[in-house]
Amino acid sequence: ITATFNSILEKIGLNTQEGNIISTLSVDVVLDSVSIVDTITNFLLKAGIIFIPFFDGINYFPYLIFSYIGTVVSLEDNFFATLNSIIFSGGSFCYIAKNIKCNINLSTYFRTQSEDFAQFERTLLIVNDFSSVIYTEGCSAPIFLESQLHVALVEILIKNKGTLNYSTVQNWYRGDQSGEGGLYNFTTKRGWCLKNA
Repeated sequence: ITATFNSILEKIGLNTQEGNIISTLSVDVVLDSVSIVDTITNFLLKAGIIFIPFFDGINYFPYLIFSYIGTVVSLEDNFFATLNSIIFSGGSFCYIAKNIKCNINLSTYFRTQSEDFAQFERTLLIVNDFSSVIYTEGCSAPIFLESQLHVALVEILIKNKGTLNYSTVQNWYRGDQSGEGGLYNFTTKRGWCLKNA
């Protein structure tokens, strides 16, 4: 991890060099569509919780990914969902097994760090029967003179009597008064709650 990335991590309260990652929080930090920090993954797996970068999910759990991807937001839903589905560039995958109460807050932080860059992340959250989790997503980018593009897609499926507390915090530069800079944000987020969820 470079000094620049460490500086960004410190700004959001994480310092991997000192090993002071909070034990009640699991964070996936994605900079320019590349997951650079993914905390306590092995501990979570032993507890029946999968929380990993999206492409790791495709590699290690292809059956789960391909069973659920596109079930909440279809490829044909809208132009930006189609665009994201064709060229998405990373993201997070979260799967909570049946009857699991996740006492660790899960969080993904997406940051567009480079100028002249477009980010197309994808998030897939599956909460099984009688399970619960708290998930927070953060998004930000530095101020650039050139405009940036953000086309994200979030799919959430909560099964019978499952519970999810989902929140997102986005801090994007809107551009100046003359219309220079800023970030165009075209995000599709949708949750599907099954019986008694």
